[in-house]
Amino acid sequence: MPWTPTTNWPEGENFGLTDEEQEQVTRVEEALPYNQLPAEETHYALFTDGSCRIVGMNRKWKAAVWSPTRQVAEATEGEGGSSQLAEIKAVQLALDIAEREGWSRLYLYTDSWMVANALWG
Repeated sequence: MPWTPTTNWPEGENFGLTDEEQEQVTRVEEALPYNQLPAEETHYALFTDGSCRIVGMNRKWKAAVWSPTRQVAEATEGEGGSSQLAEIKAVQLALDIAEREGWSRLYLYTDSWMVANALWG
């Protein structure tokens, strides 16, 4: 999913943001399938997944992000959450990676209906 600047706030609202903060606001658009991305764009692609399982009397979740071009995975885990929380944590991890790397865009691939609908509205 490429991220592009949003310039048309609903009803001209700025929600109390400064001009500089408004310039940083982004939106989501549906992207091409990964195998159809131009080669130079695949560097900005991350795949996310999250899951939850019950261990004894506790729920344990795990979130992961995979970069196919760099063959690198990052993961985080915790207790007391749900599969949906794990999916959100995976997206958060992907956003952290893109920010840390200074990417101007991110192609985010997920198998989560909840995440896709939350991002695309």
